[in-house]
Amino acid sequence: MPALPSIPIVSVVGSRRSGKTTAVEALVRGLTAKGYRVTTVKHIHQPDFTIDTEARDTWRHAHAGAKIVVAVAAGELTTIKKVDTTKYTLSDITKNCEDNTDVIIVEGFRNLVAQDLTIPKVVTARTTEEIEEALRVFKPIVAFTGLVSKTEGAQLKIPTPLVDVIQEPRRLIEIVEKRIGPIIQKRRGSKETVIIDINGKMLPLNSYVQKVTRNVLFGIISTLKGATVNGDENVQITIRSPS
Repeated sequence: MPALPSIPIVSVVGSRRSGKTTAVEALVRGLTAKGYRVTTVKHIHQPDFTIDTEARDTWRHAHAGAKIVVAVAAGELTTIKKVDTTKYTLSDITKNCEDNTDVIIVEGFRNLVAQDLTIPKVVTARTTEEIEEALRVFKPIVAFTGLVSKTEGAQLKIPTPLVDVIQEPRRLIEIVEKRIGPIIQKRRGSKETVIIDINGKMLPLNSYVQKVTRNVLFGIISTLKGATVNGDENVQITIRSPS
């Protein structure tokens, strides 16, 4: 049995003030309306940026030395991790996304996604020169959008569609859904009950191996103090390197 496919990632990249966030908004709005569960990831360039606010209680917790601060409000739960992300891979970033996510949309991270052929890219551009540069840097590009006009883009005579995300957001959604829809449907239709992920790589498990692994794990867990096992629980076990 083939491994469960990874959660599809869609990248929105482009120059500053070229319309990346507008494109992300359109994708989130359109895909959510179609019933997909969307997670977004935003790259923030300011080295000293923090989502926390100085002098608030959560800030004081972190300032005192807490490496993880969880803030719980009536309609929101926020986890703030004080970690060095400068060496993070895309897998390091996206593994923080919830299990019930259908698609992850990342804004930015151009160096991490540039030549990753598994990640379809929507490129926002201000000029035709930026389109030409993107064609050299990014693969695969499924659509261009942004501040550049369709008239200007048409002069380049490229096969990649140029979409006005303000006037025709549905077209952009259709292009993206064509790429990610089959993957999402395969994930939703999967009958796999055991998934083994090693450093972001899914291992293929046939039905017999899944059954044996599941029974062995539930057998071990049922002997632990405080554990009550019915056999239909969702269990997550994380094994980390001693280093």
